[in-house]
Amino acid sequence: MWPFADFPFTTLIYMTISTKVIRLLAGLLVAQTVVAVLLNFPDYFPPNFRSDFLLGRGEYFHGAYAWAFYAHIVSGLVTLVLGMVLMSSRFRVRWPAWHRAFGRVQVMCVLLLLAPSGFGMAWYATGMVAGVGFATLAVATATTAAMGWRRAVSRRFAEHRVWMQRCFVLLCSAVVIRVIGGASDVFGIAGVYPYAAWLSWLAPLVVLEAARVSPPVRRPQRLSA
Repeated sequence: MWPFADFPFTTLIYMTISTKVIRLLAGLLVAQTVVAVLLNFPDYFPPNFRSDFLLGRGEYFHGAYAWAFYAHIVSGLVTLVLGMVLMSSRFRVRWPAWHRAFGRVQVMCVLLLLAPSGFGMAWYATGMVAGVGFATLAVATATTAAMGWRRAVSRRFAEHRVWMQRCFVLLCSAVVIRVIGGASDVFGIAGVYPYAAWLSWLAPLVVLEAARVSPPVRRPQRLSA
């Protein structure tokens, strides 16, 4: 007989499987978003203003906005893919040099391309609520990336991982907003765009922080006979 103290073995198994399933689903959603954007590239090069994503943008799709759009699309894909790799503890332990190299590329993409272009594009969003939401997201993403980089340089790696987890969650707002948009279409809910501009990154960030501060699950201990 294998008695366990203070924690049911079946509960531990259930939570372990649930965590793996959630990670798998999150990875599939990120991969689906990356593939969907890549498949839409023919509508972006050159811009097709009859396509869903560029519909109604023809009036201002030139100059600084066009440059910001392309920088945002390309850097967004790069940071999502690199983020999936960098979040892997197994990859970090097995290939630390590659982890550092990919991390530098990640931070540079966020600080020099993704965040500035997202901030500029935010002011062309439909409505002030959505615009401010996207602009705040850009600032928050740049802040988390910069804080993560500074912690790594200072060799405070535990804090570095926390900040980069926050950064990746904010990057995944591109995935979440697609999920929200798809759900609103399925259920026929109109007018969700301004709220999605905030909910797509605030909700995942709150979940991350709640999980981070929650007490760790204790593994069952075998009792001696």
